[in-house]
Amino acid sequence: MTTPDGAPLTEFDPGRGAAPPPNGPPTELDPGRAPLGRGAPTEVDPGRSRPRGASPGLPPGLAARFKVELDITGSGNQADVYHVIRRSDNAQRVLKVHRPGWRPVEQVVQFLSGPCPDHVVGYEETGVDEDRFYEVMAHLTGGTLLDMRDRHPSGVAPDVLTEIVRQLASGLADVHRAGIVHRDVKPANLLVGEREPLTLGIADFGIALHVPAGELWVDETRVGTVPYTPPESVTGQIRPAFDWWSLGVCVLELATGQELFADVEHKNIIRSRLISHPLNTSQIADEGIRLLCDGLLTINPDERWGAEQVTAWLRGERPGVSRAATPDTEATRTAEPYVFAGQEYWDRRTLAADLINDWQLSLSVLCGDDHGPRNRLLAWLAMFPDNGVRIPAPARRAPADVRLLHLIRAVDPTFPPWYRRWNITPGHLALLAQEGYQGTIPSTDIVTELWEHDLFRLLAIGGGTEHGQSGAGLAEVRAAWPQAQEDLAVQARAVGDTGARRAAELFLREERGRALSLALLAATAGAENKREIRRALDEQARAFRLDWFSRLIAEPDRHWIAMALVSHAEAESARLADEALARRAHEDWLRRTEGLRDWSRRQNRPQALSYAAAGVAAIAAVLFALIGLSDVVDFASDVQIIDSWVGVVAALLLGLVSESILAWDSGGRFHPAYSLLGAGRVAVGRLARSLIARRIAGPVAVAVVLGLIALTVFAPAVMPFAVAFSLLPWTVQRSLAWRNQDRREREILARPRNDRPSSNP
Repeated sequence: MTTPDGAPLTEFDPGRGAAPPPNGPPTELDPGRAPLGRGAPTEVDPGRSRPRGASPGLPPGLAARFKVELDITGSGNQADVYHVIRRSDNAQRVLKVHRPGWRPVEQVVQFLSGPCPDHVVGYEETGVDEDRFYEVMAHLTGGTLLDMRDRHPSGVAPDVLTEIVRQLASGLADVHRAGIVHRDVKPANLLVGEREPLTLGIADFGIALHVPAGELWVDETRVGTVPYTPPESVTGQIRPAFDWWSLGVCVLELATGQELFADVEHKNIIRSRLISHPLNTSQIADEGIRLLCDGLLTINPDERWGAEQVTAWLRGERPGVSRAATPDTEATRTAEPYVFAGQEYWDRRTLAADLINDWQLSLSVLCGDDHGPRNRLLAWLAMFPDNGVRIPAPARRAPADVRLLHLIRAVDPTFPPWYRRWNITPGHLALLAQEGYQGTIPSTDIVTELWEHDLFRLLAIGGGTEHGQSGAGLAEVRAAWPQAQEDLAVQARAVGDTGARRAAELFLREERGRALSLALLAATAGAENKREIRRALDEQARAFRLDWFSRLIAEPDRHWIAMALVSHAEAESARLADEALARRAHEDWLRRTEGLRDWSRRQNRPQALSYAAAGVAAIAAVLFALIGLSDVVDFASDVQIIDSWVGVVAALLLGLVSESILAWDSGGRFHPAYSLLGAGRVAVGRLARSLIARRIAGPVAVAVVLGLIALTVFAPAVMPFAVAFSLLPWTVQRSLAWRNQDRREREILARPRNDRPSSNP
């Protein structure tokens, strides 16, 4: 995660300057983060974990300068925060030490390191010790506004609240003028320096972003702390209005003395409440404070109060407040509520939003073994007027996610097309398809379910609201997707390289989820997606150096089948590289051992002749056994037996002469590569593996045994003469193989060392 100008963004730490009370809600960061030592989990960037060897102790340089009085946060995943005593002057300070290699946004560090505005807790010192970035801050002793809220369960007095707003609004305005959005304004991060007179400071800029004036930064991750994050954070919008909403929630909680949504366990339900309905401020007794909260808590960020309106309110003026219409109408509300996860629902849209936002909870409640909640939901839906929209029932054996989608579409058919936390729109499908092609879970499963259960037809009727984009264009994608699949099949059959063609057909046939995702990507990719894909394929082609792969990516229409063959091309490139390496190693061995091999060839001729004799002896043993068995059975005539022995003698003489000539010629190279024993073992092994792979080894073995028995009993002369006539051509073949091998080796030795053939076929 980075700032708009590419600077790295550090993660959040739970407090700075004073210890946050244990009942303060945790700040959320990117999905997948691990918990800190106490309270609810603080999330960290996907895939990050605590570095090995990291410990809550100070690096040596800092340990020499500071003495730890209190470990404020325990050992977090991104930083440790301590109350320390500076050894040089015994001054109390707060020290935050980040994990190795982690650093906050540079513009934020520069802003907090310079002359800080009033009511902003800046950095007295920053630096790096053993690759760990650290910050030294003033130690504010008055606690936090969270302490103040908890000490006043009936609400803070209006005059004190007004002073709080005056100081915090001044600090936020200065922060925003510097192009910084805090993103985590909440009572636990608003520190009290002195209680009399009251002085406040905005602290903990751990997830702050640099967003220059007039820009809208979009961050798809959900950051901050619910409910202090505004409704637009669901779509990733980051601008100063983000912090003004957070200030409004803080004021609302201080005015009532109660935590907002304290009785709601699931944060996704809170998010959908914030999007669907303006927050209720009627419990605020003071009219002016109530107006301030209404202005700061306006759902539409373009109409929300900011620095100008808050300053006017502090002067005693009463700026106007936008009253956004809610979706509650007679057509969407009913006289009786439906209860889900302990919450009462009176309108369909809010229920649909909450079912989607907490998908796993909805699955367990509505698609589990207990059909009661589902039946009660259907009965509740029957109380609404008929809207004319018919949602087909899912297939009987449809996955639970598909069944839940049908239920949600029945709850509100006009709700934006969400499925398993994805807003299924043409603009988002390319990213979903790319993740599915890469095998990312659950994206591959989502794509497969979209296809197999024709979910586009169900999602296409979804409208666009603040909850997400509409399903416009899904009907066109639904029509283009099958054509893209057919095009992939045609392209696979047209691949020139035989091995690559088989790999492409295997990919389309056996890796169904990835193949469907690739076809969906082909049907939905925009110009930018295609440029990125082309760049990636070009890099892979340079790495693979395969002619057939380079030819594929040279034609834009064949990029998709090239993507299907990336894994095969990578494996083929690695295989060719290994072969080239082995070939070069063999060539080097040939050069080093040229004289030794010629000497060994001559000196080992007697040993080679012994291997030749052993091979012929093995054949003789088999033939003697077969003819002897035929003689014992006494089914064949005496003439046939005599002919059989003549055939045995002929086979053995022919085999001994031809094997001896080959053994004398090849010498020490005869066995095992070219001898009857060695080459025969290799040939039998290949045949056996082939038969086993085809699962016919048993029947073939039985047939061979029965055939030998039949020949031995009825025609004993066939086997010896068959051996005699087959040995000679096989020996000639092995002799030619030896001659070719010897010729290739001599050609290699005659070549200069740098004249080596390319590994690219």
